[in-house]
Amino acid sequence: MKNLLQKEAVVFGLALLMAQPFFVQMPAHAQAGTAVAGDTGTEKRSPTFFNSIKEIAAEQDKSPSKDWFPTGPRRFKSGYGKTSNDVKAAFAIDLQNWAFEKGERLDNLTATYIPYKKREEFAMWWWLTHDQNYKKAAPWDKDQWKYEAIIDGTELVWKAGNRSTAGYSAAMEIGHKGLMAQLMKTEGK
Repeated sequence: MKNLLQKEAVVFGLALLMAQPFFVQMPAHAQAGTAVAGDTGTEKRSPTFFNSIKEIAAEQDKSPSKDWFPTGPRRFKSGYGKTSNDVKAAFAIDLQNWAFEKGERLDNLTATYIPYKKREEFAMWWWLTHDQNYKKAAPWDKDQWKYEAIIDGTELVWKAGNRSTAGYSAAMEIGHKGLMAQLMKTEGK
């Protein structure tokens, strides 16, 4: 019974998260090859939102929040942690735009949620296309890299959206926590 209630709470939280049209305002999907050192984001992304993500990543690099993720602070075990904040911001935006293009909608998450495995496939394609170090990484590092990028990218976009608006409703906060909890469960699987 407890597990059923927890699952219902997560589904309810995800449905609430999708009730706000956040993804609709995202900039266009970046083309392959744009996430390189020196990428300003102005060609394919909203420069203001892109810069906000970079600033948040830099702030977390200097002084990690103890509750960045549901499991604790923003610490990385893979090569993802060594990538520039320009590249992290580009991936974060591209991941969210990809999810939107695939039909994920905030107003109907229970019917349109994209499973982690699909996100992982996108992440693998993206990093193979955009980062030489990812291509050279050991298989276990690639798996951890994709996982960390998906989790961190989702959180970076969330924080940047919160910063660029009047904030999210309590329902949105609950929904985001449910989404992050679902994504966090995938580590090592």
